[in-house]
Amino acid sequence: MRFIGRFMLTLFPFIYMFLIWQQTSKFDPESVSGLSTVLSDVVILAIGGTLELAHLFEFSILYCLIIMALLCYGYLNKWKETLAIVISLLYGLADEIHQLFVPFRSFSIIDLIKNSIGILVIWYFIHQKYFTKKDSRLGSFFRKITTFFKKEKANTSIKL
Repeated sequence: MRFIGRFMLTLFPFIYMFLIWQQTSKFDPESVSGLSTVLSDVVILAIGGTLELAHLFEFSILYCLIIMALLCYGYLNKWKETLAIVISLLYGLADEIHQLFVPFRSFSIIDLIKNSIGILVIWYFIHQKYFTKKDSRLGSFFRKITTFFKKEKANTSIKL
C-alpha cells in the first residue's frame, strides 16, 4: 500500500506539470473576445488581475507537490529544498520558452518573476513551518509523509 502512495506522490508533480503545459498550449483570443460586450470593464480588469496572480499560486503548488514527492524518500533538507526550487524555476522557464511557439502567446520575463516570487514565498513558508515551528500543523503534515514512508523500509528487512 505504501508503494502505491509513494508512486502517486511521486507522480503528482509530473501530472501537474503536464496540466500546466496543456493549459499554456491552448489559448484562443476569439473565445474571450465577446466578454468585453457582456462584462463591465471593472469585472474584466478583476479577471485579468486574478489570472496574473495565478502565476504565484500555480508554481507554488508545483513546488509543494515536488516537496511532497521528495519527502517520500527522506526528511526535508537544504538539498531537497534547493532541488525543488531549481526544478520549479526551470519548469517555469521551459513553459515560458514553450509559449514562444504557441499562437497568441509570448515569453514574459514578468511571468518568470511572478513564478519565482510564488516559489520563494511558499519555500519560505514551508521552511519555517517544517524547521522552526515544530508544533505547526503544516510542518507536522510534511514530517508525517516521510515518517509514513520510512516505516516501509524498516518493515522490509529479510528474516531468516
